[in-house]
Amino acid sequence: MTAAAKTCTMDAINKGVHLSGAVLFTYSLYYYYTYVNIPAHLNPLDEAIGGKFKYLTFCNMVIQTFFYLYAVFVDHIAVRTCSAVTSESLKRSKHNFFTIFAFPLSMFITVSFWPMWFADKSLVMPMHYDKYFPSWLNHVTHAHIFIFAILEMITTYREYPSRITGLSVFITFKLCYLIWINYVFYKSGMWVYPILAKLNLPLRVMFFTGTFLYAPITYLVGEYLNNAYWGVRSLNKSKNLKKE
Repeated sequence: MTAAAKTCTMDAINKGVHLSGAVLFTYSLYYYYTYVNIPAHLNPLDEAIGGKFKYLTFCNMVIQTFFYLYAVFVDHIAVRTCSAVTSESLKRSKHNFFTIFAFPLSMFITVSFWPMWFADKSLVMPMHYDKYFPSWLNHVTHAHIFIFAILEMITTYREYPSRITGLSVFITFKLCYLIWINYVFYKSGMWVYPILAKLNLPLRVMFFTGTFLYAPITYLVGEYLNNAYWGVRSLNKSKNLKKE
């Protein structure tokens, strides 16, 4: 297969990832928002300030859904209706959104959630949630998000923004979220995540500090994987061209 054919195939796969991601996450977000309504006597937090936007999982689903819908728009509409300059600008903003938000958030949630789930499910999701939060939605919101992020990364190359810019924006987002869930506790007297209620103040400070320090690592991992994977591909391509 020629280099042009490989590029065309990879581009088609990438567009398929975008389309399937857009469909899956749009439906999942709709279902989450519309049908996951846990009675107040089981989970009074649901009716507290912020609604479902208290949960990072839900916020991330909004972000992932927006990214894949936007990617479909760029793939199938912008490239046909916009000028070359505008189209490239839209592609660049799509790549930046993925690198700064979509990938690190999906990795943060997946890597944080499943170890606690297997160690003690009640730390992240009380048992009575099962009746209202179906298993398939649990896997979409905590596993498929990262699977799709990996597929997105290996099917298209992107230049990462400057590290200081990318990290600054992502860390600011994470800091705002930590402030937000503490504000929710201040207003409602309830912690968004069960594990926080089980920790005393020193351990809670350590938990917040640990998650805050862990967040930029997910961004750096994405940058490393992108550059390492596509760097190897570029090197192999150069070698093949020399052989030809």
